[in-house]
Amino acid sequence: MKTNLQRLLLAIMYTLFIVGMISFYQEQLWIMFLSFVGFAVFSVQYARACKEESEEELEDEREKNQSLSEKYDEIKERNNRMKTEFENQVELKQRKIEAADNEISNLSNRLDEAIRFDDIKGILPDTARFAEDFDAISITPVIRRVLRSFHDRMKDAGIVMQISEPEEEVFARADEENLKILFKNIIDNSIKFMGHNGKIIVTVTKAVDEVIVVIRDTGEGVPEDELKHIFEINYQGSNAIGGTGLGLAQANAIVEYLDGAIYAKSSKEDGMGIFIHLKAE
Repeated sequence: MKTNLQRLLLAIMYTLFIVGMISFYQEQLWIMFLSFVGFAVFSVQYARACKEESEEELEDEREKNQSLSEKYDEIKERNNRMKTEFENQVELKQRKIEAADNEISNLSNRLDEAIRFDDIKGILPDTARFAEDFDAISITPVIRRVLRSFHDRMKDAGIVMQISEPEEEVFARADEENLKILFKNIIDNSIKFMGHNGKIIVTVTKAVDEVIVVIRDTGEGVPEDELKHIFEINYQGSNAIGGTGLGLAQANAIVEYLDGAIYAKSSKEDGMGIFIHLKAE
């Protein structure tokens, strides 16, 4: 856009140009010379005025761009701050949800444990002991005491007892009374189903952080399809010889209470084997 100064310079230039041309036709050379000199001078002034205007417009444009850039940076910073606050709020809510889920899971586990504990207590004899913490119990002496309690019965039945143990004493996290019930029930079950003239072999070993007790007998064993049911309450297989069916169920409950594992293997050639894994002390 032309300024007033530019318009004035253009008007003077046009005027001098016209005067110069008229003077040229009228052969008034000195007037023509002065007119064209003035035209040249004002042309320079006009060019300078245009340059200054362009520089001013460029500076204005630069200032506008700077202002827009600052506003953009301000908006960007505000958006980033809002985004960060939003992400923090989301993360905080996620943490609260995770904490709530963990609490619910812990409560559910405690409830399951309480139900399991009640189930265990329900099938164990009155002599069973329930402690908040376990002791370090030497396994072999407990097994020997239980075996001695069956001495006369095994002698009358012609059953031989054999125990294999490591040279070093092996300790498990348990309590003696429950261990007695555990081993008594399993050995009683072996004697009952083995009949006469057999052998009971007890093996005690320690592997890393657990104690493994294996109680084998040389009886006929249990059919494969019945093996997975022998630890169930009141279960009596096809070779049942009376009783309540609680012996191995109680043994399983005690091992669960001691946070261990128990399972059985059986075949007609090798008889029955009960494998007990307890936490070592």
